Amino acid sequence: MRTFHMRPLLLVFLLLVTALPGAARALRVQDGDLLFVTATTTGLSGAIDDATAREGAPSFDHVALVASDGEDRVVLHADAKGSRQQPLSEFLAEAEARQRQVVVYRLEHPEEGVVPDAIAQARRMLGKPYNLTYVQDEDSYYCSDFIERAFRAHQVFALQPMNFRNPQTGQFAAYWIDFYRGRGMEVPQDAPGTNPNDMARTPGLRLVGTLD
Repeated sequence: MRTFHMRPLLLVFLLLVTALPGAARALRVQDGDLLFVTATTTGLSGAIDDATAREGAPSFDHVALVASDGEDRVVLHADAKGSRQQPLSEFLAEAEARQRQVVVYRLEHPEEGVVPDAIAQARRMLGKPYNLTYVQDEDSYYCSDFIERAFRAHQVFALQPMNFRNPQTGQFAAYWIDFYRGRGMEVPQDAPGTNPNDMARTPGLRLVGTLD
């Protein structure tokens, strides 16, 4: 009788544990996963959010590619320090320190060779400086530009006209006007490019979960 009653209780316990928020920590990334970092409402992050976020959807200002380095997981990405490889644990610690969430997306049915080809291409691009203008350049990259180029041979992500205007007001945020004026440029509205928010909505890319 005791065994008979314990089995249902054990099942209920396991179901409860799985449903706990901490269960998300069991999520494991794999080569080719894309890590999107949530945006804030100020500075460059806020300006990206203002121009590219969609109501009711999460907003991101950075994206990185997961790969392996021996037995360790790393991310390949372009940030203010340039195009680089970084330990996954360090990447996550930096996001946590800035109170950002890291959301995992995965290609649902990638064709054979897509992921290893993208990782190989990303490694070839390491060492380039960060692209501070977001206008496409063969010698420097910004985050979503780096990822698009990594997968470009397989046409996973598409270039599209960049938008710097607030969708509701149609106006440029003061941040972008000052940002480009300081570089002696007009805001490059409609120049070909990419951004993390549009990239996350790419068909065939599915949400896996949030890393803690």
